[in-house]
Amino acid sequence: MVGLIVSMLVTLAILTVITFAGKISVHQAVSAGACAMLVQTYGPWMALSFLLVIVVGWSRVELRDHTRNQVIAGTILGTIVAAAVFHLAR
Repeated sequence: MVGLIVSMLVTLAILTVITFAGKISVHQAVSAGACAMLVQTYGPWMALSFLLVIVVGWSRVELRDHTRNQVIAGTILGTIVAAAVFHLAR
């Protein structure tokens, strides 16, 4: 639980800094980061949860809240930062 909280706080801090300079999909980063931590905790079969990340990304673009590049950036950042910090904090 501590690893999860630390990982999400670090991700949120980085997203906050990026948001001051430009726009990135926080919804995407959080959903992708959560999926990355599920894979680390429960194994490779949890990679199926990334199908939900695709749905979240589609909705952000469809609602015109974000561009495709902002969604992709959020996905990449959320996955990498959350996975790395979660790995270190466990």
